[in-house]
Amino acid sequence: MSGGGFNLQTHTAVTGLKRKKPSGESGFCWEVQTQRGVVKARRVVLATNGYTAAVWPRFQGVVVPLRGQVTAQRPGKAMPAGGCLPTTYSFIYERGYEYMVARPQGSRFAGDIVMGGGLVRAPDDGLMEFGTTDDSVVNEDISEYLRETTGRYFGPDWGEDHPEGRVRSEWTGIMGFSPDGLPFVGEVPGENGLWASCSFQGHGMVLCWMCAKALVDMMEGRDDEELGEWFPDVFRITEERLAKRFQGRLY
Repeated sequence: MSGGGFNLQTHTAVTGLKRKKPSGESGFCWEVQTQRGVVKARRVVLATNGYTAAVWPRFQGVVVPLRGQVTAQRPGKAMPAGGCLPTTYSFIYERGYEYMVARPQGSRFAGDIVMGGGLVRAPDDGLMEFGTTDDSVVNEDISEYLRETTGRYFGPDWGEDHPEGRVRSEWTGIMGFSPDGLPFVGEVPGENGLWASCSFQGHGMVLCWMCAKALVDMMEGRDDEELGEWFPDVFRITEERLAKRFQGRLY
């Protein structure tokens, strides 16, 4: 897909990244290796979240993948038709939490309850989900727990399960986590032309849009007081932050 100077290569996995000496007038100093060939560039953005260390090993232990799990559940027969929850919910307890979102009225599968979390219900408080990048399977211990959450939280207001079964679908996804619990946004120190916007701690849909805007401002030389008025300095990539690393299972 291309147009207007923009070329999007879909379904093209990046297998490696190499830094090279700048070549001629082009100034290309990076080679992005893919399953379909090599792309040369002056600047590269790591918008790779939980997979960042696989592309650039300097982030090993700095941005660690964590597999999260979600279910979509048909509402019980006692629940109002078409949905009844006006907002999202979080159920927080000592060692973990679940989050719940209802499909809105007028949408496909209106009234379905999307329930995610339950990490600590897996053996060893979900330790083996850290460093996991396989999102083609689910953790059965977490599945069993999440399937029961709606009936437990709603109690008698849930009623009997839907005739087609409670769970419509379940899936996993890979998130990126850092030791200080914050995203990394900006140019990687000492790596001229290598930029990053990653490590969103499972909150990418909240954070990534404006982080991308800030990153573009930085790349285009607009890193000024106006940017500082709204973009948190603690999100910036620094040597100090890169020196903090998780220990243990990282990949």
